[in-house]
Amino acid sequence: MKKSSLIIAGIVLTLTFTGCTKGSSTSYVGNKPSETVFTSGETKTAAEKPTKEPSTENQTEEPETDTFAENQTVEHTEEYNAEEARKKFAESDIPDSIKNIFLSDGVFVDTVSQTEVKLFEFKMYANTEAEKELSIKEWICYTAVDFDGDGKKELFYDVQPQYGFVQRVIFHEYTDGKVYAYRHPSSRESVSENGDILGAGGADLTAQGLYRYSFDTEKIISEEIVYAERQEDGGYKYYAYGREVDLSEYEKYFKSFWENRLEGSEFRVTPDSGENQTSKN
Repeated sequence: MKKSSLIIAGIVLTLTFTGCTKGSSTSYVGNKPSETVFTSGETKTAAEKPTKEPSTENQTEEPETDTFAENQTVEHTEEYNAEEARKKFAESDIPDSIKNIFLSDGVFVDTVSQTEVKLFEFKMYANTEAEKELSIKEWICYTAVDFDGDGKKELFYDVQPQYGFVQRVIFHEYTDGKVYAYRHPSSRESVSENGDILGAGGADLTAQGLYRYSFDTEKIISEEIVYAERQEDGGYKYYAYGREVDLSEYEKYFKSFWENRLEGSEFRVTPDSGENQTSKN
């Protein structure tokens, strides 16, 4: 693929978004600046990248205009069914400790305050200098995915604060058996089946990256696993899982990402729904 087609494809990527299987808003404001979310200094070197990587063998070239495009026109014609949504959530393979937060008013640790809270005691933050706390208006939809490869799925949730745009929260069951909630530190939202996150930004794929998350009791740790590195001569070197790759292989990782990208499932939980029952909005 030529550089010009990379630019076109990258522009398409910067405009894509993750949605629920039955629609919701997916605009975002910034999260509260805090040591509890990752910084670029926590990104590990290429030699430390995870060894688990998706297969890119036997993939044939596709037309350049379609290689990285995402379907953004999914129609949501069915009415939201609260009982079915609750049943689907209850029967999912999300850890019970996380499901109980939504089904049985269970407690979890807020990684900002390091205190145990219930669902609607949890606060989001406005994108202002005052870092105003916002109550939760509604939990909208979720994606269940094993980000860190430990065999247990995390819960990646769209949440509507009291006012402003939709933000995201990740629930993770730590080794101590407690559930920790992390405010998602960026507008990244597209995730694949194997837990890769797309880092959006820039005018072309050389400014894109694929990330993998891990967790401690205070923050999300981000590792960039597929990325491009600009050279002094203006060109680029491409890396995937700790090794240098050529441009065609680099592109295939992004193609594989979109082919295995997950859609969210709608499960609406509101403060006035009674013991975290879903509303029928």
